[in-house]
Amino acid sequence: MKSLLPTPSLSLLLPLLLAIPESFAASTPAELELPPVTVYGVRSISPGKTSISSAEIERQQALTVQQLLDNLPGVDLNGSFRPGGQSLNIWGFGDVEDIRVQLDGANKGFEKYRQGSIFIEPELIKRITVDKGAHSVRFGNGGFGGTVQIESKDAADLLQPGQRLGGLAKLAWHSNDGQRLGSASVFARAEDEAALPWQFLLAVTARDSGNQRRADGSEYEFSNTHARSVLAKLSLPIGEAKLTLSAIEGRSQAWSPFAAKRDEMPAPTAAEIAKYGEREAWLRKVLWRDQRDSSQTLQWQYAPAAQPLLDLQLRLTRSSSVQDDQRPDSISSDFAASLGKQSHASYRDQQFELSNTARFATGALGHELAAGLQVQRHQRDTLMLLHTRTQDASYNYGWLQPYYMPSGQQRSLAGWLEDEMRWGRFSLKPGLRYEQVRTEGQPNLAPRYNDPKAGHDYSAAWHSGWSQHLAASWRASAAASWFADAGRSWRAPVIDEMFEVQSAAASAPATSRGLRKERVTALRGGLKFQQADWLSDGDALAATFTAFRNLVHDNIHKRFGVMVEPGSVRPAQLPFYRNLPGYRSEGLEVEAHYEQRRYFMTASLAWMDGEHRGSIRDPWSAKNQPLIDIGAPKAVLVLGAKWPAHGLALGWQGKFVGAQTQVPDDEIVPYALPAAKGYAVHGLFAQWQGRGRWAGSRMQLSVDNLFNRSYQPYLAEAVYAPGRNLKLSFSQQI
Repeated sequence: MKSLLPTPSLSLLLPLLLAIPESFAASTPAELELPPVTVYGVRSISPGKTSISSAEIERQQALTVQQLLDNLPGVDLNGSFRPGGQSLNIWGFGDVEDIRVQLDGANKGFEKYRQGSIFIEPELIKRITVDKGAHSVRFGNGGFGGTVQIESKDAADLLQPGQRLGGLAKLAWHSNDGQRLGSASVFARAEDEAALPWQFLLAVTARDSGNQRRADGSEYEFSNTHARSVLAKLSLPIGEAKLTLSAIEGRSQAWSPFAAKRDEMPAPTAAEIAKYGEREAWLRKVLWRDQRDSSQTLQWQYAPAAQPLLDLQLRLTRSSSVQDDQRPDSISSDFAASLGKQSHASYRDQQFELSNTARFATGALGHELAAGLQVQRHQRDTLMLLHTRTQDASYNYGWLQPYYMPSGQQRSLAGWLEDEMRWGRFSLKPGLRYEQVRTEGQPNLAPRYNDPKAGHDYSAAWHSGWSQHLAASWRASAAASWFADAGRSWRAPVIDEMFEVQSAAASAPATSRGLRKERVTALRGGLKFQQADWLSDGDALAATFTAFRNLVHDNIHKRFGVMVEPGSVRPAQLPFYRNLPGYRSEGLEVEAHYEQRRYFMTASLAWMDGEHRGSIRDPWSAKNQPLIDIGAPKAVLVLGAKWPAHGLALGWQGKFVGAQTQVPDDEIVPYALPAAKGYAVHGLFAQWQGRGRWAGSRMQLSVDNLFNRSYQPYLAEAVYAPGRNLKLSFSQQI
């Protein structure tokens, strides 16, 4: 094994949106609809949202969901290129609790230190929608960066018109890491299409690969993949209602570094190799990781056509992400700061949601009134073994919860209401949400970290409050529409922030039950242009310009540097976390899609900026500090041609990322990322869809990093990206 501009103010947009000429009052409410425009079956855009369809998912042939989203404006992959070491950053929000992810409505998120956050097999996904910013009262308690909604495949997505039973087999290969992918699906639906038919889908996938390679040919140690996934989905008609049950299970096993978000592993020394042998010497640097991820959703929908006041939805979901780690038997060190000799981490979520949408009119004003009730429960269980402490009672004889990753549960109860009111070409949608959150820690098994004299208090704490949102849109012409969103939301401290502790001898040993809510004021607005037959008959253009600004107050962070305000008395039991003054993030995005019969184009551009009030180390500093999690300027351009009669499409993709130099000084701010250089990466792709007797055959060919460029994305924390990668897949449907 070898290692080798001036800041834009979005508040100026709102008066413009409210200045509506009276001449538009006679327009019909139907003219106000802003349906997404799909270009080449790849991507659709609507105000504030971008969706990726199954066509682009297949084209990219990505290893992870995070890689799929990395080409979107304002969205960046955060972490390494190991499959288990990736999370997301949206609009400068990079913490797991700031990006809400749902799979078929089930909450997903894994907050374990230095690990990835989403473990969903892309082969099982039909669509991903990203709604950037905290701009919906349907979701609460976090998600300041936005919401990522992932939908699994349905039988209807695979069955051909008139087909009742079918199957699909797919094989794929990647050159960089020798990856092999195999997947198979069977799907069926009812014979009678006159009524709402039942549908069934069963799909399984398997991925195996060696280590990825950087552009210089060196191996990216312990980046191999061994994963299995299965999806089962059933839709049943019950009178005028529809019941859908879906379940997704995934499992991976591999040797991995404790911190999957890292680059090169430190190679064993000559002395270690001589003592243990080369393989054992390498394995002493890592651990065996068994990871399991699952989601189950039951959804009931009742929307009788004759009853516009009824569109009832009931959804029950469960999800879990579990990691079990085991270090080699030859290890003698404790590794107390990295989860010991053995560790177990389990994150489980349950949710009940009931909602209804009523559609009606009051005079010339059309309404779409929606209301909902949500009950959620998050359970976190952790445990580790310090095998050199098995005789020490203060460490519970070696078995304890990691003091930096405590166990506990968080429950929330919420109700929300929003009314979309349409009048002519103008729409106004106010929304309101109330939520109550109860967070309780689990007392540590080790007396060392369960000491009331040190301020260790694991009892429950409550947070509650209102969230408000206002959205407005105005269709200025048949092709152009203005839109704006303004909202205020909040999040309660997560379990880690409230109950992480240190021993009594540390400088800040206590739990942080007194933390205030973290709050955000979110602004978003811009222009959407959408027109068919733009340059020629049969073509289409869809484009958006979006500006945003987020003002965060009382942000929560670990306490270090200047521990208390100068001149104040330092408490004897200082909490480990504190509220800081806050920060801002802002930016601009442009996204455009154009298509005609023979050609297509997608282009996007994103720029962001942000800074803390004071600094993370010294909240009382008069000097503001650049925001650590701001992505570098990024442009992505896709150009292609197609020959529909032959089922053939070819294209080129270029990603152009600017340098990021607005970073804090490492000597002043712990956890700061190093400045990064700009880079450009090119790729090619081709797709063939069979015709006639080959109608069920499909082939995808693509090349990533065509010129084998060596580069380090800023948010990858100085991790080198993989080198050139040829990807080939073939599928056959019957």
